[in-house]
Amino acid sequence: MKQTRFDHPVRRALVAAALAVPVLAAPPRAGAQGFGLNEIGTCAVARAGAGAGAPCQDASRIYWNPAAAVHLPGVNLLVGAAAVAVTGDFAHDWTGRLDEGDVPVEVPPHLFATYQVQRRFNIGFGVYVPYGLTSQWKEDFPGRFSALKASLASIYMQPNFAFDVVPGRLAIGGGPVIGLSDVELQQSLDLSTVPLPGRAPATFAAVGVTRGTEFGRSTLTGQSVAWGYDLGVHARLGSSLQIGARYLSQIDFDFNGAVAEFEQVPTGLVLGSTLAGTPFVAGLPLDQVLAAQFQPGAPLSTRGVRTSISHPAQAQVGVGFTGIPNTTLNLDYAWVGWSAFEELPVNFGGPNAPPSRTIYEDYEDSHAVRASLDYAFRNGWKAMVGAHVISTPAPDVTVTPLLPEQDRYNFAGGVSIPFGRYALDAAYLRVETPGRRGRVVERTSRSETAEDLNSGWYNLNANIFSLSLRASF
Repeated sequence: MKQTRFDHPVRRALVAAALAVPVLAAPPRAGAQGFGLNEIGTCAVARAGAGAGAPCQDASRIYWNPAAAVHLPGVNLLVGAAAVAVTGDFAHDWTGRLDEGDVPVEVPPHLFATYQVQRRFNIGFGVYVPYGLTSQWKEDFPGRFSALKASLASIYMQPNFAFDVVPGRLAIGGGPVIGLSDVELQQSLDLSTVPLPGRAPATFAAVGVTRGTEFGRSTLTGQSVAWGYDLGVHARLGSSLQIGARYLSQIDFDFNGAVAEFEQVPTGLVLGSTLAGTPFVAGLPLDQVLAAQFQPGAPLSTRGVRTSISHPAQAQVGVGFTGIPNTTLNLDYAWVGWSAFEELPVNFGGPNAPPSRTIYEDYEDSHAVRASLDYAFRNGWKAMVGAHVISTPAPDVTVTPLLPEQDRYNFAGGVSIPFGRYALDAAYLRVETPGRRGRVVERTSRSETAEDLNSGWYNLNANIFSLSLRASF
């Protein structure tokens, strides 16, 4: 069969190498603080996460303080979920255009059970989601070349063992954690940023392709299993004062079996002139050339990907006070080791693979102060309120469409309604942020600063509703 100028193997290879560059320019992430979640147990949501010292009287203690589970008598069960509705937008500096997010409501579940084997020993099991959520934008969002959709869901399963070392005074607890993580990243591919064959570093912009010309989309999906541990200590210093601490270890998820899939998006472009020294001639429909790169074996065909995401360690210490009748007060400090989220490698496998790259995140550790108040009524009902303030772990240069991270101010409240051996807990938490400048383009080196890249203002808020059913036997 007669070869056209673009059928020639050498020319195909040049175009293939050029088209590989923009693929997967950002990591999958999203979520509450970094991509962390605190919606684990409805009572804890109502307290805005406070309670390491005097945790809620339910089996979620397995997460909030594994040692305090030893003080739960008999059998305790807790099952529930939290509906997380995130709203956000991006206001562009020069055009004034406002792009709104398109994030679906996510519902992370929780399930806990404890059993008091004997007065000083308790065993249990918990299933919870400490990291996750989704970032998603509309089809025409300019930042879709960084991320159109990015989701992360990590479920932790934890057997727990709690022992009262000094009866009624000092307890320890904890257990191994098995983590299952699932990621998905969808992003558009920008033809204007692709190097021209034989003319690098010149790009397709040199032949009139405008910035933001979408010629394809990539979808990365992957799953990983990893191990960690959770530890806690709880002490009663008197009849009305308790202190506690917990530590959940860092877990590193390696997505060695991830898959990247690609689909072509027609541009409808036709070259208006010939570019000397290249295979590009006037009248050439670009989609005809680009289609070959999505065929089996070509650079933009389905292929394996390897990456890794560190879920940081977290620690919390708190004081609980019960010296006021029918009232419990908590004051906590929480730390999350987000500095572990520094870089993300993206490595492709197979022949004609796109080049590997490293994505720079450079997060810092975050700090939070949490406080709560519970009041128990004579009829057995209980009301809870709480608030906490969290510092953002993201530097100014890493406020992106994947997660426009910023400081948080959370306010919460809830109620517990008992009926026999059961109780229904309901809570609402509001996440407020001050807004923050950010970018919609990718950072390609650490020499690029926020001043170089940031081009608008992100707003981000969330409404969280949680329901749980408790049972004690």
